[in-house]
Amino acid sequence: MLANEVNALIKKLSPFMEENSEIFRELMTFFGQGSRIDVHHGDLSKFLGHKRLYRVIRLKGDSYKDCVYQLVDNYPESMEALGMLRYYKAPTGPVRWEEVEAAEIAIGKELTMAAYGWMPDAWTLFEKGPNTEGNEGGEHTNAGEHELVAILAFDLGE
Repeated sequence: MLANEVNALIKKLSPFMEENSEIFRELMTFFGQGSRIDVHHGDLSKFLGHKRLYRVIRLKGDSYKDCVYQLVDNYPESMEALGMLRYYKAPTGPVRWEEVEAAEIAIGKELTMAAYGWMPDAWTLFEKGPNTEGNEGGEHTNAGEHELVAILAFDLGE
């Protein structure tokens, strides 16, 4: 889906969301182009439900799994979310899919029963370019370059 289509869909589903808000920008990133795993745009309508409050949590760690444990340990409210969209940012170099899988297994093991009701519960991955953040050689490095951005939806209530 093209950026202008994602933009129009967000505005249609959540007309009062400000375009310059952090949530809007992160939804544009998640549902925009460039991810290594296709996302389902039906998740956007599930995420932008009626009477919801949103929050973005950004984490960096030595591994994706480290980021997941930071999310669970430091942001326990994330387990009470109605929905979670998350994306990983890979260090420069080839994606190590087994590390992403380990992180997703870890998040599954850490979830409370209430969290299994997340609608939606979706994730994707973006790669950093070979010439970003001072790593011109393109080799894979692990030093704190793994990132996780979690976009959470909470029930605003009555």
